[in-house]
Amino acid sequence: MLLNNFNVMKKKITLTLILLFIQFSFCFSQEVIGLWEIKKVEVGDKLVTPISKWTKINADGSYQSGNGWVQNSEGNWNYDENGKTFSPKETNGIRDMFGNFSVSFKKGKMLWQRDEDGENVKVTLGRIQKMPKSTADMMVGLWDVTEITEDDTSIMKSFDPKNKHYLFIRWDRVYVERTPTGDRSSGYWHINGHNPEITLISHNKDKEQERWIVSVSDTELYLIGHSDSNRNRKITYTRINEFPK
Repeated sequence: MLLNNFNVMKKKITLTLILLFIQFSFCFSQEVIGLWEIKKVEVGDKLVTPISKWTKINADGSYQSGNGWVQNSEGNWNYDENGKTFSPKETNGIRDMFGNFSVSFKKGKMLWQRDEDGENVKVTLGRIQKMPKSTADMMVGLWDVTEITEDDTSIMKSFDPKNKHYLFIRWDRVYVERTPTGDRSSGYWHINGHNPEITLISHNKDKEQERWIVSVSDTELYLIGHSDSNRNRKITYTRINEFPK
């Protein structure tokens, strides 16, 4: 009888320990599971935070990452409780050769740290509820010019006297513009992943590439020239919903 009671008690203790382990593991998983935006990336003494970078860590051990509304990687993740490390393993891209991140939490933020090529890397993540919009996402659409300045002086009347010019930023990374003469030109647009800077690459090989610093809201687009050909020029656009005649 005593032996039977001991065996029953032993099974109960074992079951309790298993449940506690599962509960502890689940509690950690609950801390990391969810949608996170990368708020800051520090490499040594340099700040290299990407624009609107996010990662979604799932309870099934998988994750997806991207910038803005575009997903660009996916994989699996693992946590080592003894080492307090987080290990994301890319399954659709370049293999990460730098090893695990040490993980800590502070004031609602998650911090990843590791060494890469002899430099300390710190990644600060904040929990979010929906995918963040990137500069590229906000730029997509049809824009009508409302002001152009050169050396801080308006040239709107001489540049576009008949109000012909508009800029159409397409989701497929092609832009189309109507020039002040009424002609249409097109090319490719590229957005910098770390700075609000757009490059326009014309399909016309004789036209030089143009780089612009971007400031954009839901209703306005502001471009500041950042290449030799447009450095003294600023253009203000407003969003429109149909092509002007």
